[in-house]
Amino acid sequence: MDHELKYDEENEVVVLSSNANLKLIDIEPLSENLRSLLEDKRFRQLISIISDVYVVENRETREALAEALSKLNLSEVAFVGGSAYNRIMAKVLIKTGIVKLNGDFFKTNEEAIKWLKSKR
Repeated sequence: MDHELKYDEENEVVVLSSNANLKLIDIEPLSENLRSLLEDKRFRQLISIISDVYVVENRETREALAEALSKLNLSEVAFVGGSAYNRIMAKVLIKTGIVKLNGDFFKTNEEAIKWLKSKR
């Protein structure tokens, strides 16, 4: 699994860096790690940093990811970077309500943090 998950204490947000394709076998460990990092935190926000080569393996993986994220009760998700395809797919999932997230897309981490803090 080529995904790094950490809690940014200074900005009080979980940061997920994905540098490889997201596979179905990654969903459960990521979900459990996210749940653990968010436990007893004041804000339930996530920054997802995605590279241009990052793709979700298949429809089954997208559905599992959507279900896992829904169960985490995240208040907002800021997506940073990513290919045009990734942004379009995520926007479709969010706008149609398939993925129940309040999310937006940003070019830089700083823009993402500013947006997340504005939502508090």
